Amino acid sequence: MTLERRVFMSRLLITIGREYGSGGREIGQKLAERLNIAFYDRKELMEIAKHRENYEDVQSFYEEFPVNSLLYAIAMNNFENGIGIIPFQQIRAICANQSCVIVGRCSNYIFKDDPDLISIFIHANPEFRLKRVMEMEQLSKSRAKERISEVDRGRKSLFEYYTKASWDKANGYHLCLDSSILGIDQTVEEILPYINRRIRIKNPTS
Repeated sequence: MTLERRVFMSRLLITIGREYGSGGREIGQKLAERLNIAFYDRKELMEIAKHRENYEDVQSFYEEFPVNSLLYAIAMNNFENGIGIIPFQQIRAICANQSCVIVGRCSNYIFKDDPDLISIFIHANPEFRLKRVMEMEQLSKSRAKERISEVDRGRKSLFEYYTKASWDKANGYHLCLDSSILGIDQTVEEILPYINRRIRIKNPTS
């Protein structure tokens, strides 16, 4: 049986954590396309969230802005373990009855107890990330370095604020890969057999 057929017959939640410039979003998109499942990142999630209640309260969560404001903490007075129940519930509802790839937004933590979860973290060496950011955003080398630091700092701040866990620690994910070793496309090819094996372990007869 092909992997695509196994995915069709199973529910699969793939979450992608990523360093900025590592290509995590692109890898997530390619996985979703190969597996013919839904893909959610900032744009897709924000579009859904805009049509639900409390959007203004959770906009910073979907944007992955750093969280260090007492006023924001007070505004978010509906919490899960003290923080974040509204966006967590929204994301769970979006993914409740479908297979999908979801990038960022604390998704590995939100679904940490879900038996269908496969959580992945994509990182890369500084030179690889710097080159990608310079090309993607048309930035100078010095500004690209600043941009990488800013974005990673924001992601780390937001993740740890909402989860009280570490954003970039390997023990928070099932699989961690350095995309600068194989490149984007080959990193996708390395992930697919892992997904296949995980599905077969969960469903031995598939």
